[in-house]
Amino acid sequence: MENELNLAENGVQDFTGSPNSANMTESNNEKPNIPLREAILAWITFVLGFVFTHYAIRYMGGIWGGIFWSSYGIVGAVYVKNKKLNTSKAQLILFITAEIFSLTPFFCANRFINFLAASFVFLMFFYLLITLSSAELFGRHFITNILQSVFVRPFLSFVNELICISSVFRGKKRANNILFVLLGLICAVPLTIVVAFLLMSSDDIFENFMLNFRDYLPKISFRIVPEIFFAVPISMYLFGAFASAEKPAPAERMGEPDYRGLPPIVGYVAVSPICVFYLFYIGIQISRIFGETLSSNSSYSDFARRGFFELFVIAVINLAVIIILQTFTKRLSGDIRPAALRVYTVLLCVSTLGIIATALVKMIMYINRLGMTLLRVYTSWFMILLALIFIVVIIMQFKDFGFWKAIFVSFAVMFGILCFGDIDGQIARYNITAYQNGALKEVDIGEFYELGFSAIEPAVRLKQSGYPSEKLDMYLDSIESSDRYYDKFAYFSIPRMIGQNALDQL
Repeated sequence: MENELNLAENGVQDFTGSPNSANMTESNNEKPNIPLREAILAWITFVLGFVFTHYAIRYMGGIWGGIFWSSYGIVGAVYVKNKKLNTSKAQLILFITAEIFSLTPFFCANRFINFLAASFVFLMFFYLLITLSSAELFGRHFITNILQSVFVRPFLSFVNELICISSVFRGKKRANNILFVLLGLICAVPLTIVVAFLLMSSDDIFENFMLNFRDYLPKISFRIVPEIFFAVPISMYLFGAFASAEKPAPAERMGEPDYRGLPPIVGYVAVSPICVFYLFYIGIQISRIFGETLSSNSSYSDFARRGFFELFVIAVINLAVIIILQTFTKRLSGDIRPAALRVYTVLLCVSTLGIIATALVKMIMYINRLGMTLLRVYTSWFMILLALIFIVVIIMQFKDFGFWKAIFVSFAVMFGILCFGDIDGQIARYNITAYQNGALKEVDIGEFYELGFSAIEPAVRLKQSGYPSEKLDMYLDSIESSDRYYDKFAYFSIPRMIGQNALDQL
């Protein structure tokens, strides 16, 4: 322990590959003295790797993914505090945001959205680790830093976990302590079993509690062997991300990049024709929306149905064109954007916003006629997100600010609506309300199957209102039967709990 304290006081980093550690190893030809806290962290990371392979992957889209990433974030926070790494308020906010999104499975029964939330949390945590290494938070190299944090830096310290795990068994004192712990556990097992049985015999409530608790214990099988095997590289990757937080981030180059060599006139001429077409198209769409051409029901349906996804693709293409112009066009001295580049960027953004508005009007008309579906909500959500991005780009042409920070905040707010807004349940409630108000001729019961557990409560209310449909009865019977095959803990969520209570009342 005294050696560990001396190493810490001298600023020696034991296993991160620092020069001090390397020189000491070369001079003394001894293995580095790993602090006990590093070994404990390595074992905790291995447990997290096993949780990932045994639970998170098996119950993809369930709460185990949220438990895994929330635990990884907490372990990382403890690691950063013990290492006394410098943190800022912005990094703390990013950490809290990641922890909040890791709780998505508790509030959302949609497994696809839960998977997206887990991916989002993964990127936030790993990006946060590279910002602890002096990388600028939401700086100009935001994308490359994310790629570095995921595909490069964890492998810089990939084998460190194995070194730290094996260090537990080095030294007579540690080996004796581990032996004593194992002996204590061996003695505790029979003693605990005897006491538990006696307590169960003395009280029926405690007995029922223990019997129910036993049902939640994992069933051990030979399948656990390959899961442990695959948990090793995963835990090494997770631990490597922690260990690399102490390594300096790649130096960020300042000034104008070399790849900005596109003559401005080339870009202006290339985008001018599509800007003209966009202006004509938006004018025609406005006249159709507010004119007399939609007086008949047939033209109304055809107009609402036609061209939405084509407009969606055009919006994405325009975003790519703007990125190319802003990235590769040659700028003035001091990395200043030419006035013409700003004008064309604003013109493209405004045209795209008009196209997005047209597409959203089409979608609203389509939803009013046929109701909501997941696909219609997802595409509308993404179009609104694109609109926010184009607004940010317009503002950026007149005022310098943290572009990636604004994009992250916009995405986090929009994604939070998907994760915590019970979108599936809202779709079912909207369609039922629209039917009851006379806007829809019937409720598409088949859509309820895609909405999963979130549609149970609205479907039960529809049944109780006297809606005459055999399809509704079939759906309720089917969802009640399928509910038994989904693990109650792994796929627990508030919408599912509400749906189960509604079924019990029915």
